Amino acid sequence: MNEFYNLKVIDKQKLTPESVSITLKIPEELKDIFKFKPGQFVMVEKEINGQNLRRYYSIYNSPDESNNLKLGIKFKGQDGFANYVMHKLQPGELLQVSAPMNDVPFDLDAGQKKNFLGITIGSGITPFYSYLQYLTKHMPHTKMVLIYGNDSPEKTMFYNELKSLAQQYPDQVKVYFVYSKSDQGDYKGRINKDIIQSVLEQENAGFDGVYMIGPDDLKKTAAQTLVESGIPAEHLHYRVYS
Repeated sequence: MNEFYNLKVIDKQKLTPESVSITLKIPEELKDIFKFKPGQFVMVEKEINGQNLRRYYSIYNSPDESNNLKLGIKFKGQDGFANYVMHKLQPGELLQVSAPMNDVPFDLDAGQKKNFLGITIGSGITPFYSYLQYLTKHMPHTKMVLIYGNDSPEKTMFYNELKSLAQQYPDQVKVYFVYSKSDQGDYKGRINKDIIQSVLEQENAGFDGVYMIGPDDLKKTAAQTLVESGIPAEHLHYRVYS
């Protein structure tokens, strides 16, 4: 059973037409409980219209920001919680939040030279963004190549921030933007076998680990392509969401 703690919303910002960022203040007495690593997520609970709603959201800020938790929340269909956050939630409100959890442990070894591949779509970028901020500050010998799918640049969470990281740290961060409804990316369409194989050919490097965060069909397509390309199955890590 997860234990929940009241955290205050101290900021809310629009990220895209379909997503927002909320910042939660961590009180001094809860800092040990909410000490987090890149890639971790929390469960958030809120009573809305008499119904207790619980959702999982990844933390997108770097662990270096130990005073706050930042969550990126995307509106998906009839999700009552996301709708409430986007349209009604105001700074000053309290949300019940669990301690950070993990199912995709990003490699945090700063001493070795390693290459990683990330594959995600939409709001699956949030744990990757946390990791990339940490990587560029604390893991100078590590590189992550990211394949990131969306409809268009306008609907891409952290678009400008990711472009900036890739420009500032070209030896550590490479992002391939894939757009299903725009010609402005590196590839057009949805992430598929051909796109993944093309990226592997361009990078021409072995990967010490691959992290896939997204729906089950993305995981299946990516995993099959990667294994067929010679990446060992034990190097693949997943977080699947609906």
